[in-house]
Amino acid sequence: MTIPLTVALLTYNRPHYLQLALRAIIEQTYTDFELLVMDNGSTDNTPEVVLGFKDDRLRYVRNAPGHPASFNGTSAVLIARGKRLLITHDDDIMEADMLQRQMAMFDRNPELAAIWTNQSTMDENGQRLLDHLAPPGPDRIYARGEYIAKAAEERHWHPPSSLIFTPGLLPLASLHKVYRGLPLGTGKRAPTEGSGDYIIPAQMNLKAPVAFLNAPLLRYRQHGGQETNHADLTGAVLHGYVSLRRFVVRTDYKQQYVPVYDALIARYKAQRRVTEIAGSTLPMSALRQLQRMFRQGSTDLAANPRAGFQLLPLALLLHQHAAAGTESELEQLLRVMPAAEPALQTSIHRLYRWAGIRHQGGNLFRNFAPGSRIVILGSVLLSALLVQEARQAGVHVVCCLDSSVTRQGCNWLGTTIVPPSWLAENDVPLAAIVLSSERDHEDELIHMLRRHDAETLIVSWKQLVEQYVQGSVAAVLEMTLD
Repeated sequence: MTIPLTVALLTYNRPHYLQLALRAIIEQTYTDFELLVMDNGSTDNTPEVVLGFKDDRLRYVRNAPGHPASFNGTSAVLIARGKRLLITHDDDIMEADMLQRQMAMFDRNPELAAIWTNQSTMDENGQRLLDHLAPPGPDRIYARGEYIAKAAEERHWHPPSSLIFTPGLLPLASLHKVYRGLPLGTGKRAPTEGSGDYIIPAQMNLKAPVAFLNAPLLRYRQHGGQETNHADLTGAVLHGYVSLRRFVVRTDYKQQYVPVYDALIARYKAQRRVTEIAGSTLPMSALRQLQRMFRQGSTDLAANPRAGFQLLPLALLLHQHAAAGTESELEQLLRVMPAAEPALQTSIHRLYRWAGIRHQGGNLFRNFAPGSRIVILGSVLLSALLVQEARQAGVHVVCCLDSSVTRQGCNWLGTTIVPPSWLAENDVPLAAIVLSSERDHEDELIHMLRRHDAETLIVSWKQLVEQYVQGSVAAVLEMTLD
């Protein structure tokens, strides 16, 4: 008998969330699926929680402890019996009709290889943070190769818990490598946890069309125990873009989008290099490396000048350190790039405006009093730009806040990286907390910060850019965003 769908629920030591997630799956309006609960060696009462559910569709698979999350997911692919597969997670909750609506779309469009959905977000207690992770809009069907190409400019980020795909289209040899603990394409383990968010839809799109349902059919939970807070996210994103570049050369979009991926790869290589710098100034050796990365990423801009948008953060950083009287990489970029239309992704449009401000000799922090104390949320490339920009305006960056335990405690660009909970312990007044995220999820970040600091002004770099352009930066300092 053919099983239309396998739902694989990955879990590890989160029985309080697992019970909610498992109940939501069992109570789906679509019922024709097998249910695998993939336990990655939990050491708590997870087995009792799972075995407390009585459902003939349920199989409980308990792996030995010590494996990465990718092993648990790969195990699900190798043992699933369904024609299609959904790998979901114990901290997310499906809306009751999620599977029904996805499987109905497969019925209407049998050529599709994968379908994922929009999502709402919630905090660790289930409180709603965002109604839509992606902006509301129409459903989308991507032709073969189109998702791979558009992921570059649109910066798709869809957590994989709603992705139903066709496992038979995955390369079996690669799956067995991951299952045996071997890295893909290198001689040592690569930091790839999290890069499947890009890679699996792209692997499907190499073979067939894929689709996105814009209804928020999954509640995605943001909390401190997430894998993303314990992983090298820069490494994962870089691995994802390297993989997507390898895929796009096999599509009809090769000529237009290889330059975009080259630019993104250069940008994230630069980000990885910058995060390694402890001192308050960039050493000459690091600057030379960053300049070389810029050249590598901009080699083929003539084929697609829009690829320059992806290099803007790196070009801004080099411009901040450029010697007087020399043409900076930013000026080279602005000479060949088209103007940024407002329809572009918000962060790219704001970066383009920031580039114009820097090119004219401006500074986002010009209306902050010299000696003002600020903290910056984040410790990656955009954060580095803000640290440098603030210092050039005489503003004191007290520290950088970061939820990733892999970054906390590091000394970075002459500042200490601390957890957001530092705000509750700080007793010195701050002028502002500045958000460095490129994603448009400021409400989530403010919600998280307000648990530790109820009063300090919170402002995003995008708001600073817009207020500068409008000529009223001082108005930002009077805003309250909570």
